[in-house]
Amino acid sequence: AAVAAEVGARLAIDPARLVAAWSDADADHQVALMAALSQIGTPYKRRMSVPGVGFDCSGLTTYAWAQAGCVLPRNSTAQIRAAEPRDIFSAQAGDLVRYPGHVMMWLGVDRAIVHSPQTGRWVEVASLSERRFVASKLGDPS
Repeated sequence: AAVAAEVGARLAIDPARLVAAWSDADADHQVALMAALSQIGTPYKRRMSVPGVGFDCSGLTTYAWAQAGCVLPRNSTAQIRAAEPRDIFSAQAGDLVRYPGHVMMWLGVDRAIVHSPQTGRWVEVASLSERRFVASKLGDPS
């Protein structure tokens, strides 16, 4: 609930909606999502996947899903290709969201994601634009 309150405040989303989406996700998705959220504030570092030190986008998703016992390919394109395709109606919190050249994890509500965006930034939660979200692919890596 505390994590949902913090994420909700950052994204102007009712925390109860986040709690509901996270509760509906299976255990592996919950573990992966909480692992990613635990790294908020970790700097973006290219070709890195070290908790508290640095992540690039696919490094964050690789790390998060490894906490749930799922081994992902290291590259964003390979990750989404290996994932079971989902749409907004079948996806669950923690699923991958891939926009060309970038992979993120869906928070299960609206267009909210957690990701490691780019050099000079940190792991963060954000809301994708409608255009970017519609152009993205969703996938279940479990």
